[in-house]
Amino acid sequence: MIFHPRSHFLYAYGNQVWLSLDGGNTFKLIADFHGDIITKTYHSFYTSDITFVSQSGKVYLTKAGLSKYTKIGNVADKIFTLYYDHLGFIHKLTPDHFEAGRSISTLENSRSIFGQAPDMGFETALAPQYISLNEMLFFAYVPLNEPPETVHTKKFKNIHYGKLIRSRKTGTAYIRKILQHEIPTGFLSSVITEMIDPFGIEEVNESSCLSSSLYINQSGNFSYKLTLDPQNAKALFQDTDIEKTVVIPGHSSFLITSILDGKNALAIATMPNRVPNNVTFLKDSWFLYNFGQRNGRTWNIYSKPCNYWLQQSDDSTSLNIVKYVDLGNSQNLEVKIIPNTKGLRILETPLVEVLVGDPTLLEVKAKGIFDDADSYIMEISVVSRALRQGSTSLALVVWEAATECFVTTIVPTLKSSCSYLRAMRHIPSESIPVEDWIQGVHRDSQGFNMIKTLPVNYRPPSNMGIAIPLTDNFYHADPSQPIPRNLFHKSKVTGKYKQCANVSTREECNCTDAQKLSYAVAFSDCREKVPRFKFPVTQYPVSLKIFNESVLIPVKSPYLVTVTEVNLRKNWQLKHSVPVKIKKLKNYLEPLLHASVYNPLGLNLSIKGSELFHFRVSVVPGVTFCDLVEEFQIYVDDAPLPFPGHTLIAVAAAVVLGGLIFTAFMFQLRDIHPWSTFWKWMRTRMSAAYTCSHIVRT
Repeated sequence: MIFHPRSHFLYAYGNQVWLSLDGGNTFKLIADFHGDIITKTYHSFYTSDITFVSQSGKVYLTKAGLSKYTKIGNVADKIFTLYYDHLGFIHKLTPDHFEAGRSISTLENSRSIFGQAPDMGFETALAPQYISLNEMLFFAYVPLNEPPETVHTKKFKNIHYGKLIRSRKTGTAYIRKILQHEIPTGFLSSVITEMIDPFGIEEVNESSCLSSSLYINQSGNFSYKLTLDPQNAKALFQDTDIEKTVVIPGHSSFLITSILDGKNALAIATMPNRVPNNVTFLKDSWFLYNFGQRNGRTWNIYSKPCNYWLQQSDDSTSLNIVKYVDLGNSQNLEVKIIPNTKGLRILETPLVEVLVGDPTLLEVKAKGIFDDADSYIMEISVVSRALRQGSTSLALVVWEAATECFVTTIVPTLKSSCSYLRAMRHIPSESIPVEDWIQGVHRDSQGFNMIKTLPVNYRPPSNMGIAIPLTDNFYHADPSQPIPRNLFHKSKVTGKYKQCANVSTREECNCTDAQKLSYAVAFSDCREKVPRFKFPVTQYPVSLKIFNESVLIPVKSPYLVTVTEVNLRKNWQLKHSVPVKIKKLKNYLEPLLHASVYNPLGLNLSIKGSELFHFRVSVVPGVTFCDLVEEFQIYVDDAPLPFPGHTLIAVAAAVVLGGLIFTAFMFQLRDIHPWSTFWKWMRTRMSAAYTCSHIVRT
């Protein structure tokens, strides 16, 4: 047993081949090789080709998911291996040589390796029976004395499904269905065909019996006697007429099995219930077809040329792509089947079979329509609704396509999980070009430089003060330079290099240009420049979008978020709208997450502190399979006196003013007038000074 690569198609093989389309729950018979045994299989993931090699060296081909197969040749080498390359071309490798297939046509691709495509006919006579103007039954004749062990060699098999019957004279028919039955006697199998080109009938110069009328009467349980007009001496049955078929429009056909004499022959009927017993048919009202094999088989069965082209409507160049479906999201697929059925009617039935490996993982809906050009368009929508991760294959099988087609099956892999391309991005209020980041200068309309170059070994302030950083994160790290703001013990025991750990210079940190422009805290050692804003920052819009395969999707409900400052700074505030539904989710999630939950739509940030703020925004769990996290930085400059200077001055002024007021109140309460006492003292001093100066002059 073997699974076709990256699909849920399971093949069990031996002297038969069975196919399971549901991963092994049920099987159906694809091929029966009787005494021959399949020993090796080879698979092409790109084109869905599957090659079977039997013990006798016969090589068979099928397509993943198809119920039909074909014979493509033989392998005579005792030691060999086959393999498909990344483009779906088959190659054969033996100890002394290498053979490669080069054509996109399945048969042409294998012809250079396995030889000319073989005739899949078998050695018996066929009896045609019209069932409509364009449809015909072919009955395979099995003689009554045929040994039981060889009966299967004279019957139609699954290998003939979807093939073409060709007459050596002229005419082609497409086999649409294989029938196995016990009656009528002598015919154990038949095929329903659709005529592409009309089959040629026998002429009088080939069978002189056609120049006579024909009388039919029953001669036994299942045989019938065909009698020519005895008055017509030129009309005779000959030995070459054995295994030819008498076709009478509107009645059963008759396969001639033996010649009694020149005027009489025995035949068996293809439809005994429609035999015109004891009826004479005039000349030119009955016809003779030759699908016998007494003098060499006059008919062949070959593979049908490709009858459908499969076209993908999206821009993907891969036939078996991988699609990620996040929780609550959907993926859409579309394929177009273009008919190439010359001379055949187009079936007004769905041409694509949609098969899901694990139907419980994802919700798959399919819709198919025919357009005005008879092309069939299949639209498929895949939705992930359950909080369950996993992977499954989705097979789109063009069940009516011939094995000759390069592509008949598309097997995209659907993953109910997070795509590695899916990420959340913060959209800044003003975009700064990369060139300006490199130069370190980007001025707004008022001439304010919006880029701040951080000091070497910079660490943001803590709640204890600007000069007391407590974070472990360095920015613009350089191990060869001194660390500023490193006077206090708490500052000395914190601060750890990441990219620059265990190196002595900044050059040895090996910071890339992308890391120097990254907002991620993991690359803070490399970050040199950050966005700069004037104090205070009010109502800064925190715009978040999800980047998914070059598509930006706004982050909105149910994608609620939490916001933290990675350096544990406090003087910032968020404002957001809280509708009723979001309020319920918010109240439910906050006790579980031990963090504030915000509505990302209309989220605004206000900052009352100074210097660098480094924020991390995370989507709450349970609404996505992805770990959606984004970081952004804001440097607040031109702030007033930093904490605690402004507060200390205000407190000191308040204490002094309060003391003065209290002193004045106490003086008033004790009836003390310091101002009057002061002026009295001043007058006394002035009088004393005047008296002294007068005495000195005298």
